[in-house]
Amino acid sequence: MRKFSFYFFILFFFGLTQANLWAQQSNKVEILAAQNFEYIKLQDKNVSKLIGNVKLKQQDTYMDCDSALIYETENLVEAFSNVRIKYKDSITITGNYLIYDGTTKRALISNAVTLEDKNMRLTTEQLDYDLANQYGYYGNGATIISKDNKLTSKLGYFYARKNEFFFKKDVVLVNPDYTMNSDTLMYNTQTKTAFFFGSSKIIGAKEKIYCENGWYNTEKDQSQFSTNAILVSERKVLMADSLYYDRKLQLGKAFRNIHIYDSVQKVHLYGQYGFSNEKLGITQVSHRSKAIKLLEQGDSLFLYADTLLMTQKLKKQKEMLKVFHQVKIFKKDLQAVCDSLVYVRDDSTIWMYRNPLMWSGVNQINADTICFFINNGEMDSFYLLNNAMIASKVKGAHYDQIRGRNMKGQLDSSKIEFVRVLGNAQSIHYEKEDSVNFIGVNEIECSYMNFVFLDGQIKRAIFETAPTAIMHPPEGIKPEEFRLKGFKWQENRRPQRLNFQY
Repeated sequence: MRKFSFYFFILFFFGLTQANLWAQQSNKVEILAAQNFEYIKLQDKNVSKLIGNVKLKQQDTYMDCDSALIYETENLVEAFSNVRIKYKDSITITGNYLIYDGTTKRALISNAVTLEDKNMRLTTEQLDYDLANQYGYYGNGATIISKDNKLTSKLGYFYARKNEFFFKKDVVLVNPDYTMNSDTLMYNTQTKTAFFFGSSKIIGAKEKIYCENGWYNTEKDQSQFSTNAILVSERKVLMADSLYYDRKLQLGKAFRNIHIYDSVQKVHLYGQYGFSNEKLGITQVSHRSKAIKLLEQGDSLFLYADTLLMTQKLKKQKEMLKVFHQVKIFKKDLQAVCDSLVYVRDDSTIWMYRNPLMWSGVNQINADTICFFINNGEMDSFYLLNNAMIASKVKGAHYDQIRGRNMKGQLDSSKIEFVRVLGNAQSIHYEKEDSVNFIGVNEIECSYMNFVFLDGQIKRAIFETAPTAIMHPPEGIKPEEFRLKGFKWQENRRPQRLNFQY
């Protein structure tokens, strides 16, 4: 029987030579080889049964398996065990069961399926693949490995010609440096770029990224994130409408509705454009920039400016917050304006430059440069450098004034408690009879002055080194005649509470 079967096979095989030439022209599946052959009827269909080292061909597609059934009329192949499909030199698919439609060139392969090309290897339990259009689909989970990247998902679509995958449901991309989770992801195996949609996150050793839309180039480590984008690093949280991040260069850019929180400096930064360089330890926010400095006991200092620049402590670089142009500061018991400001965390100082003005209660304070000292999270003292002046309104156009070369002051809950005038000290003080009337104006000059305040009002004064004093009676006092050099009342510039909500 075996001899007969083999003899019949030889005759049939060589007898098919001419038929196979015709089959090539008509797109029929060709039989190249098999150890055993039977021609049978199966459910009124003509079926060729091939057993042992079966080799089939259709144009550029080659198929190997242990056994196969060929439904001639339907041009359909059913293959069993050790199935292997080779398409040109680009794609190889293996599995243990195959249904192949020779007319549409569509293969449904299952049981330990693998698909390999020059860029990746896919494994799944069942794969539907269109060889004519180079399109594949799986619906019961798969794993794709491409160099250092491993991706898994429940559903997937593969377009070989475009080197593109589309993944849905429980998508996870694992790299030695990070892990990406997403609801929907498109990945190009040639460009190594992933595009993700829906809730997505990337978790690395030093940062975490969340968004609902974006792309990530896994080879260049460059990415763009949008829609509720958040980047969390070791000390910062960055949120914006859109984020760009170069992981290798540690360079980030942010666009629109930016919010940065530095957990070390306890500072919130806001703006419309942001730039961050982790290697240089620099973060900059501009365009309608705002900041909140968190102080002790639940208090906060609000700040507004054109540009905010925050530096980290690297090598000789100090940890600072630099603020530029049209600076406004608001604290419930202290306000200030200037052109530029520097907060130095190392020595807990705030320096204000170029026409700085400060208000503490009823007192207006100005100098060429103003410096605050922070102790235990509270502003507890200040230093006024060059052309220092403190003024407060008495009534109408009448003002108490203190002027000197420099001044040092002590604060208590942001209220002036003590002031020492250092050099060229001058004072104009209205001596009050009661809360409405005053008995005269006292003008005093000397080298040094000391003032003790209570609730913003001068309660005690000490004058050192040959003071000269003149008391002017109240009759005929013209307030404009009692103005120290440089005095200008600027209450209209005093910031009200700033709005930090977008």
